[in-house]
Amino acid sequence: MSALLRYQAAILLRSHRWIFPLILYGVLVAVGDEGSTPLSQGLDWSGAMLVPVVALLTRSMLTAEPDAARAVASAAAGPVRTQLAALLTAMGGGVVLGLAGACFEVLTSESVAAHPGPGTLAKVTAVAADLQVLAAGMAIGVVCLLVGSAAGALCNPPLVRHPGATLMSTLAAVVLALVSGVSPAAAALKDTGASGDPSSALPHWPGLVPFGWALCVLAVTWTASALLAARRDSRSPSGT
Repeated sequence: MSALLRYQAAILLRSHRWIFPLILYGVLVAVGDEGSTPLSQGLDWSGAMLVPVVALLTRSMLTAEPDAARAVASAAAGPVRTQLAALLTAMGGGVVLGLAGACFEVLTSESVAAHPGPGTLAKVTAVAADLQVLAAGMAIGVVCLLVGSAAGALCNPPLVRHPGATLMSTLAAVVLALVSGVSPAAAALKDTGASGDPSSALPHWPGLVPFGWALCVLAVTWTASALLAARRDSRSPSGT
């Protein structure tokens, strides 16, 4: 599996399809940053923006590999493992972007900006006072990461094959994931703890229900994607 992951990562990097999700995430995080904002609010925003970015990154990963190369990889390692490796590679890219976004929010947060001490040590000291807020924000980011990956797997090959339909359905799934009441990401972002104020300095934990629901949605979409990929490859001329 590690060889498949390296292979899929090389395809993603060499195809340069990671550039647009990277720029998009950077722009969205920068636009949402209003200067010295509370750390919890900044982490909520950067986590929410993982939904569209990871969905698009998953779409890029699932459509980057040429058919001939996909047939060879499926014959060598199996179509299920090949499909899961592509999904895992996209999720790994989302993890990197999420960590970068969290670091940006930490360094530009209100608590760090208001800290009188100069230098990196002072910033680290200011962040140490908000470890619970940071942990809660990272938990929300994980939920949004899972939902974005599920949306990308659901609306792209092999479940949806037409190029135009994949893009439109991916965008529609992202919108629903952020605004629908049944979405784990929307539920995690709306669960602002006891304070009920999104700008509060208190930690906003997403809760176990959104996290568990996000895992279930991810498992269903990844399983359907992998099984349909195996069925498709078994019917192709190279798989007979």
